[in-house]
Amino acid sequence: MLIYFVRTILRALLPSIFSQPTFKNTRNPSPSRGRAVKQGKMEKDPTCGTYVDVSTSLHETFGGKMRYFCSPDCLNKYQQTFYHERNTKSV
Repeated sequence: MLIYFVRTILRALLPSIFSQPTFKNTRNPSPSRGRAVKQGKMEKDPTCGTYVDVSTSLHETFGGKMRYFCSPDCLNKYQQTFYHERNTKSV
């Protein structure tokens, strides 16, 4: 009986110890944690393999095909590789 009484008093004085863990802001994630694509098409970056949103990514046409990139670095690497391969092909 004494244990029950002490437990009741502690619960009243220290509710955070006995409460269920709560997770704040689970419905609205922070915008700094990434973007969710609501509608749209995802394409694979040919340089690094990252999937990028077509509507917001960098893009350029190479050999008649549109390519999408996650960063200017990937675009530059692909340009160097593409033009190097195109100029060194034997006829």
